[in-house]
Amino acid sequence: MPDCSVTQNLSGKSAQDIFSTDLLIKEIKSSAEKLQIDISTLEEKSLPLYLETCLESESPTVSSEAHRILKLFGERLAVILLCLKEGSAENRKVRGDWTDEHWNYWSSLQQIILVGGLASPPLGEQLKHYMEEVFASSNKIPYRIVLGKDSTYAGLRGCAAYLEKSPQFQVNLIFDYGQSFIKRCYVTMENEQIKDIIVLEKTLSQHVEWDIKDPSIEEKEALLLNNHFLETIAKTIREVEALGLTIHPHIILSIANYVKDGVIANRGGYGKLRLIASNYADYLSGYLKEAYNKDYYFTMVHDGTAMAAGYSNHPMSVCLSLGTAFGVGYPNS
Repeated sequence: MPDCSVTQNLSGKSAQDIFSTDLLIKEIKSSAEKLQIDISTLEEKSLPLYLETCLESESPTVSSEAHRILKLFGERLAVILLCLKEGSAENRKVRGDWTDEHWNYWSSLQQIILVGGLASPPLGEQLKHYMEEVFASSNKIPYRIVLGKDSTYAGLRGCAAYLEKSPQFQVNLIFDYGQSFIKRCYVTMENEQIKDIIVLEKTLSQHVEWDIKDPSIEEKEALLLNNHFLETIAKTIREVEALGLTIHPHIILSIANYVKDGVIANRGGYGKLRLIASNYADYLSGYLKEAYNKDYYFTMVHDGTAMAAGYSNHPMSVCLSLGTAFGVGYPNS
């Protein structure tokens, strides 16, 4: 633990042990009575959104409990970042896969850009406030915390950097497949400049559980996930074409998983898509060719990388996504 005012017992725990959307949801559920939330009628993944309303409640009890929860997680995030900034011998020993180069990199960083659903106002503003309280009590020069603009859709906007620029008017689809929600938009471009980004209604992610031990169950879940993946793309194509727009064949797709040249790594909830095809981007192109007789092609990007692409003008920074899990992107890498 770094030298700071936090009294929570966090020693010996990893970042994912103390900070995630799942942990936040668990805390909200345990405090449902004080927050005056009927969790039986609400979608679990949407509970953090109701915490926003609780913050601004006229009831002192509700508002106080909402602030307590955000203080809890703001302090935890501050401790994680101070550990990275400080690079103590104890923490270096635990991270045997890191070299001094990794620790020196995090020590030299000046700014953390927070994006993702939990970084959106008013949640992000309160998290930032409680983080900075912890920073002020430490003996370190901390990171400067910046809340990303329109952070919920940072992945979609960052993906726009991967579009092929053309002088002609064109319409491209962009998807952000997260662990909790799938976000969608279409981008209009003309004279090699983005004219507008029109965000469409997001949909719940499905079949993204990870760490499935039984291979037969994983195969079944992979098929169901693939069907949901394809249905979302097909639905979006129909939705945009119904507006009288012609869709450019280049589709950008951000995904909450490591991916390289269309090959999805065996990690995370979307990792099971490797069972559908060795190169999932090529598979999607083939499927849409058969379904629509059109040669769509895909650029697939890790979600953290996609988010960071929108902040390329921020030197000495890291983009930290606060979603279902941590996501990290490097704007200038």
